[in-house]
Amino acid sequence: MGANATPVAVTEGARPMPSRPCAPRVVRVAFTTLGCRLNQFDTEAMKAALPDGAGLPAAGSPPDGVPWISVEWEDEADVYVINSCTVTGKADQKCRQLARAVKRRRPHARVVVAGCYAQTQPDRVAAIEGIDGVVGNTLKESPGRWLPAVLAAPPGPPVVAVAPFPRRLPFAAAPLERFAGHSRAFVKIQDGCDLRCAYCLVWQARGPARSRPAEEIVAQAAALETTGFRELVLAGVNLGSYGRERGETDALAALVERLLAARPNLRLRLGSLHPDEVTPALLRLWTRATPRLRPHLHLSLQSGDDDVLARMRRPYRAAVARETALAFAAAAGPHAALGADVIAGFPGETEAAHARTVELLAGLPLAYLHVFRFSPRPGTPAADLPAPVPPETATARAGELRRLGRRRRREFAAALAGSWREAIVEDGEAPAGWRPATTDNYATVLVPGHWPAGALVHLKIGAAAGDTPTAPPRADDVVAMPFEEQP
Repeated sequence: MGANATPVAVTEGARPMPSRPCAPRVVRVAFTTLGCRLNQFDTEAMKAALPDGAGLPAAGSPPDGVPWISVEWEDEADVYVINSCTVTGKADQKCRQLARAVKRRRPHARVVVAGCYAQTQPDRVAAIEGIDGVVGNTLKESPGRWLPAVLAAPPGPPVVAVAPFPRRLPFAAAPLERFAGHSRAFVKIQDGCDLRCAYCLVWQARGPARSRPAEEIVAQAAALETTGFRELVLAGVNLGSYGRERGETDALAALVERLLAARPNLRLRLGSLHPDEVTPALLRLWTRATPRLRPHLHLSLQSGDDDVLARMRRPYRAAVARETALAFAAAAGPHAALGADVIAGFPGETEAAHARTVELLAGLPLAYLHVFRFSPRPGTPAADLPAPVPPETATARAGELRRLGRRRRREFAAALAGSWREAIVEDGEAPAGWRPATTDNYATVLVPGHWPAGALVHLKIGAAAGDTPTAPPRADDVVAMPFEEQP
């Protein structure tokens, strides 16, 4: 631990809060999330686990203290918690900028960085000016163990609550009944990863692979449906490995089938999968259960060149990715959405290797691409690999891939015009009189603004507005109606 870090023995309870005449009667905690769907679930778990009358004693209050409440990020709060991401160097930078900005805006509040960045680089996080707490993934979902200590700490070095992952770690996830600010709820069914890809820090940030018991997931789905959610997104660090550490075969397909049978009115969407994790059993479910199993697949692909995939330590090759993509498109039907992650400029990527990636992607029925320019992450094998690609070359290759992605997004939007789709109405930014909605095949469309967020509707999609990649399909003749009233 560095000189700027003050570790706190969170397992032994927090330090007592000194008496303060102006101590608040309610402790207000604001959260924000950077990164993936799993982080969004974890933020909701932290909110649900806030202490109730078990922390900061207010002047003249009974010994059991005062309640803690969650408030919006832009509101006045006593503590601001950033649930961080460290998948790229830019993610780290964004976290540092956000932490400094909120400290400038609320200089008397406490600022905590929790999550993946805190877990993997606690000293670097502790060195951020104005930080009051650094909380790793092993402890962040137990705020009653570290929030009182952060509030009680005197000015100076931050409180650090970071512990290593044990070798054997049971799955732990709080049961949630709400998912604030979302029309579709995320359900964490798997955490951690055992693959240790050459460029990745996630296995260090999230620990060993572990899976949530199926009966807990079914119960979680029922609870969220009861509170009004019509679509759930199943999320995990390595989703396709669900059940593998328990020796189960095709456990993800079995879980999806069980959920579809147990909750016949729910819609399910899967998070990203590796190409070799899309099994025949899953493909059969897409054939039988679309649109309840949403016709949308995001492949964690990364490259279309076998040599680069081997250097990345990925467990599949380009031919598997091609076969998986085409098999999904055939199983999920017309207008199914296929997306992919791809990294440009990985060490050792030659012009020929890049050309093979472009050729593979150009031959797939893609709806969109997420393109990342390779950036070395300290502590990963890729940071020390020979034959680094010059930054300007990596930038040019990423630009070519992004242009391909934009073209495919426009083509996908145009192909949807005139079709009828299911969609969940979202609560997000849109032109006056409209609301955004997410279709079963992951397109963003606009619906008349009188539809409430969270509603499941059946809609006719109009023509795409222009040819920009961010323009959602829309037209004056767009029609939306509750799903129960579909023609």
